[in-house]
Amino acid sequence: MKKKIFVIVLSTLLTTITVNPTNTYITKTASAAPPNIQPYANKTGYKYKTIYGKLYKRLWSYTYNRWEEPNGKPA
Repeated sequence: MKKKIFVIVLSTLLTTITVNPTNTYITKTASAAPPNIQPYANKTGYKYKTIYGKLYKRLWSYTYNRWEEPNGKPA
């Protein structure tokens, strides 16, 4: 008797619950991302080097991977 009730309840649950197999996994494609994302601000920091006991520092742009000059002169 319990087995029969269990089978009936299980079959009704399985027939009422439907799963759409196309929406099971949500994936993003490369075209969904906006192109050419640019950061809001340039992240910079100083890099230090000691030559013959004298300390030198130079401004480095971590965003663009290049040397930055604080007074506007080209590198």
